[in-house]
Amino acid sequence: MQVLITKCSVAYLIFLYSIAYTVSALAANNSIYLTQSGSSALTLNITQTGGGNVVGTSNARATLSGNSMTVDLDQIGTGNTLAATVAQANSSSFTLRSTGDTNVSTLTVGGTGDTAGSDFDLTETGDSNTLTFVQGAAATATSANTDLVITGTSNDLNITTEVVGATNNIEIDGSSNDLDSRQTGNANHSLTLDLTGSSNNIDVDQTNSTGSISGIVDIVAVTTSGVIDIDQN
Repeated sequence: MQVLITKCSVAYLIFLYSIAYTVSALAANNSIYLTQSGSSALTLNITQTGGGNVVGTSNARATLSGNSMTVDLDQIGTGNTLAATVAQANSSSFTLRSTGDTNVSTLTVGGTGDTAGSDFDLTETGDSNTLTFVQGAAATATSANTDLVITGTSNDLNITTEVVGATNNIEIDGSSNDLDSRQTGNANHSLTLDLTGSSNNIDVDQTNSTGSISGIVDIVAVTTSGVIDIDQN
């Protein structure tokens, strides 16, 4: 099923059970407010093209919960906003692609339940974008894998994984980007960073509560005038 949303329209989507759904917004200034709950097998595809599009806000976040979900979200344009919460999602797949400048994306994962066996792929292409990704804040949030690819300049990235067994793979190609990565929780953590560009500011913090837990940071950097700060304890 496909719904066409014209300019300045608002779509309210409420999912009460497992369903496949596609939403395409083909003009600017579209807004989608989404609340989904169900046991499993949601397939959700959203594409917004143009400037000023919205999927959720800080006061009315898009919310997803369930197992074995497949979610694909594309925002193409300038000044778009994403504010979403994945409350619980075992064995699920999430793909977020943002193309354009001055976009703001906020994604909170596993705040109330487990995300074991899930995969999160986040791609930002453009300049002066802001991405905030928080995984965890619940003791049961475990072992999801996150891949982040950033292409552009002056992007602001804040990645926090308060989970058991966090794995983050990050690729940054561009200059004057700012990355803050924080991994906590009583389990092995891994961060792999491939960095190309100049004047980037990278801060990595890995914190474990026991001496038997390992934290791994693997960085390959081709850069000039950059700052890389790693703190492990």
